[in-house]
Amino acid sequence: MGAITGRMSPLGFYVQGQVEDWDKVLDEVVRYRFQPLDPETGRQQAFGWVDLKDPFFTEFTRAGLFYGDAIVALSMRVDTVSIPSSQLKLHLAKRLRDLRLETKRESIPKAEAAQVKEDLQAEFMSRVVPTIKLYEMVYNTETGRLWFFGKAQGIVQTFMDLFHETFGLYLAPDSPFTVARERISEEMADSLLELEETRFVSIDE
Repeated sequence: MGAITGRMSPLGFYVQGQVEDWDKVLDEVVRYRFQPLDPETGRQQAFGWVDLKDPFFTEFTRAGLFYGDAIVALSMRVDTVSIPSSQLKLHLAKRLRDLRLETKRESIPKAEAAQVKEDLQAEFMSRVVPTIKLYEMVYNTETGRLWFFGKAQGIVQTFMDLFHETFGLYLAPDSPFTVARERISEEMADSLLELEETRFVSIDE
């Protein structure tokens, strides 16, 4: 947990805009809070918001979102169940073979075989303990700066989408331009886009 232990350097973002209605945001945090995987759905991954310090706590309050006057901190919890495809294939072959013998049929229709596979996946998922991973978010609502303690591209995109759905705001990844917009006037920052590229190392043609 990088935000608490300091063992991981975060990705920086610039939040575009400001929250106008924190009560609405709280409703959305509750709406997108983490929900455990349900084996019957066949889904192998679930994600959502949890408390920064407790991955099993999802009873959010407005006061609970804030650390001090301006800092909002949450964790995105991602649970994943991994079923080895090779093992599933072996057990499925046996299940279909037993079904053919039981019903005295030469083959099983595709639709029925697909249902058998789905039932087998749900059965396996009910036996496996999901892998839990936590990714912290720290958001300074005064400066518009946000830090996310995750690196994998898929996880970062999942977080950006979840943040937008929850807070109604978009995130711009850290760059010299976004940092400039924070520290100097917007007009001066926009002028940086008109600068021509300068080479500091000669390139032999």
